[in-house]
Amino acid sequence: MNAGRSSELELLLMTCTMDLSLEKKTQLSQFLGKYQLNWDFLFSLADRHRVAPFLYRTLQDLPNIPAKFLTRLQHECQITATDSMLKLHEYHRVAKLLSEHNIKHIAFKGVYLAENNYPDRSLRSIGDLDILVEKNSLFEVIQLLEADQYQLGHQYKHYLQYNKRIILADLQEVSLFKPFFNKSHFDIDLHWEIDCLNKQYASFCLQDILTPPLLVKEHQIIILVIHHGVINIWQKIIYINDLYFSLNNKDINWSWLLQELRQYGLETVFLVGVQWCHQIWNLPLPASVEELIASEQVNSMAVAYEKNWEVEKALLIINPGLRQIALFTSAQTQFTKKLKIYTAYISHFVFRSSLIKIGRYRFYLPRQFGFLTAFFRIIYGVYKSLSIS
Repeated sequence: MNAGRSSELELLLMTCTMDLSLEKKTQLSQFLGKYQLNWDFLFSLADRHRVAPFLYRTLQDLPNIPAKFLTRLQHECQITATDSMLKLHEYHRVAKLLSEHNIKHIAFKGVYLAENNYPDRSLRSIGDLDILVEKNSLFEVIQLLEADQYQLGHQYKHYLQYNKRIILADLQEVSLFKPFFNKSHFDIDLHWEIDCLNKQYASFCLQDILTPPLLVKEHQIIILVIHHGVINIWQKIIYINDLYFSLNNKDINWSWLLQELRQYGLETVFLVGVQWCHQIWNLPLPASVEELIASEQVNSMAVAYEKNWEVEKALLIINPGLRQIALFTSAQTQFTKKLKIYTAYISHFVFRSSLIKIGRYRFYLPRQFGFLTAFFRIIYGVYKSLSIS
């Protein structure tokens, strides 16, 4: 057992597998007989890391598992499976609607992963339905979804009163929701670009993902590394599971993928995830990749990322931007890449759009105003302070 992990975390990692062979069950039974587990802590870990379906699937037939724990876990898994089934059905319905109107699109993150990579869709929980469309189709898609009883998130309505070109430059996505039962609702996040850290650093449009067609799965892995590794600092085990199922038994163009990741400073972030997949779940790898994941930098970065797996609250909640930047720059070996990351972060922090409310009036300041946006934010901050006092 890894000295830095609790027995609960170690067990959770062992159960995130499709291998239910007699040998695997024997290994798990021996582990359970050797260590005393805090079952409440194990449940909270599984829930936080969104891998309860794997835990239940693996433990349900093993002896000496508390019945109350299994019942609680089963209930959670039934909810997850039903939720995923409904959201996948809704995605297919929306995808059909878009295709009927000749709108190019692609799903990514949860919907894509459950549909294309997981051997059993019920094992992968789905949050929002993330859909990437072409920039020039965005407003047509919004109108189509509104006609389909989706409602635009309130926070975006004020933005959309302004010049469309400015909105496309300032926002990352727009969200629409549709109630379907009781207090439940479907959420669609419409994207026209996928930002790597932020727009100032790098971004990908639909055409980038679809070209060439034979490399779509590699592009999806790049998106996964951006979202799971850079933005969310590998803080959930489900993220590593996603990477495992994106690579396992897939015909991956490793040379192209590594070259593309290297171009954007993503290679080490990716290799950390691959190292976990190889060490924990025995992911088969080319010899050249095995050599890369054995490097000192990858090992040290894995330790840094893994510190967040057992804390009560995700480290990303505290100074999320700084946490992302610190880890992303640590993953770079070239000074020019580090400088680019810092420059992009500062630029994004200073030159950003703002929606300022004074009384019953709202004022929108687009990012194109440059330093004026920072100046107005300072003035607005002073105004709010004086209003409170």
